[in-house]
Order: sequence, then structure tokens, then C-alpha cells
Amino acid sequence: MSVVAMLQGSEPADRAAIQAALSVARRLNVPVQGLCALPDPNAAMLVMSTPEAVGLSASTARAIMDAQENVLKNARQTFEDVTGTGAHGLECRFVHEVQIAEHAGANAATLADAIVFPHSAAKMADPLSLAFEYVLMDARLPVVMAGTADPGTGPVVIAWDGSNGAARAVRFHLPLIQAFGDVVIAQSQKDLGKDQPRSAADPAALEAWLKEHGITSRRADIEGEVASGLLSLARGCDASMIVAGAYGHSRMGERLFGGTTRRLLDAGTSPALALAR
Repeated sequence: MSVVAMLQGSEPADRAAIQAALSVARRLNVPVQGLCALPDPNAAMLVMSTPEAVGLSASTARAIMDAQENVLKNARQTFEDVTGTGAHGLECRFVHEVQIAEHAGANAATLADAIVFPHSAAKMADPLSLAFEYVLMDARLPVVMAGTADPGTGPVVIAWDGSNGAARAVRFHLPLIQAFGDVVIAQSQKDLGKDQPRSAADPAALEAWLKEHGITSRRADIEGEVASGLLSLARGCDASMIVAGAYGHSRMGERLFGGTTRRLLDAGTSPALALAR
């Protein structure tokens, strides 16, 4: 098992993903893998029969290969720079996979302890945007988004409303939660009042479940709007991570996230986000 950092050849984004992956891997004491997935250039070419098109196709394929070589070089260099100190004591391995990032990411997420995307992948124009969307929304596998704030040293904050999404997030990320050990269960009483009361939504149910897994927890109310309240709570306790359900769906390449998820993803300053749909 390992923690996988998805890389795109952009130094700031790759550095953030690798640092977040190292932070998680240190807690779990597992290897770190930097994964740079690039499609076969020939698969992206249109086959034409005219003599003029042959030369055009060849030059375009060469341009794509040159661009990929540059991406690969930058991703490898950043991975080696960040992991090269060895002070973390973890095995670190860079992997180049000839595959579209969506499928490579889903394959990696299936068996990895965690898969980490840069926070920028939440933006539609980002090179890893489609891979992030596919893994989380279509493959329905858990992901960790690198934070935009300095890594915290405090507890994991669980955004809990008893919903299927929140429950999946907690179950999928249980090894991470256990590795951090200390948990704050955050709940919005105002938000709960919108739905029919359910016993599963009671934080006591989650507290009991966490205790069975050797995890100590305490409760905290979310003040005001859920996303801003969560971020404020996380800052106040120097949270290492927010665990939350991702609400929304993917439709023909158009990512549709619910309001709370969208605000967490768009936040200018946030800890790492452990998400599941």
C-alpha cells in the first residue's frame, strides 16, 4: 500500500500534492508514489489519408511528445526535490504511466491508502481537473485534496450530518483518521433542522463508532454557514484535515458540486480535504 500524489508537471501544484502526500504517508508509515500519467500521443492523432496530412500529423505528434517530455521532466524533478531529503524515512518512487489521468487515478485510488490531488484540480481549467472529477464523482473513490494553508498539527475535523456521503467519507478514510488519532465532530444544528430527525445523524452514534476503532473524539458546533463555519473551526483548532462528504454529480464533463463542497474546494485558505461521494 502507499500514498499516491497525482502530478501534472506544474511545480507549485506538484509540490503541494507531494508535500501533502508525505504528510499523510508519515502518519501511516507507508511509501509515497508520485504518479504522472500521460496518454499515448499516437492515440490523440486523427488518421487522414492525404499526403499533406501525413506531414502535419507527424509534426503534431512530435510536438505532443516534446510537451509530454517536458511535463514528465518537471514532475520528476519536483518529486525528487521534495522527497530527496530522506529525513522522512519513507520509500519514495516516481512512476510514469502511459494512460489518461482519469483511468490512472482511478486505478491508483482503488488500492492506495490515499490518493492526493493538488488543490488546483478543483478548477475546471486545471490539467488534473477531469481526473479529479472522474475519481471522486464517477468512480466514487475517496480523494485527498492538498491544503492551501500550512499543514496543521491538530485534529481531524469530521463534517458530520449522518448522510450517506458523510458516512462514506468517514469509512473510506478510517485509516487516515486512526493515524491522526484525535477527532473533532463538527455539526450544524441549524442545518440538521431542515430534515427529518435521524438517529444516525446524532454525533453520539459517530462517537461510539470511532471509539470502537480506538479513536478519541469531541464535538463542536458549526457556527453560521456550513463551509465558512467548518473552515473557521479548522483554523481555530489548527486542524490537520477536514473529512467531508462530496455532494453533487458529474454530467457529460460538467462538474456539479453542492454548495458546501463547492465552497470548501474554492476556499483560498484551507487544510487538506479528505472527500468521498
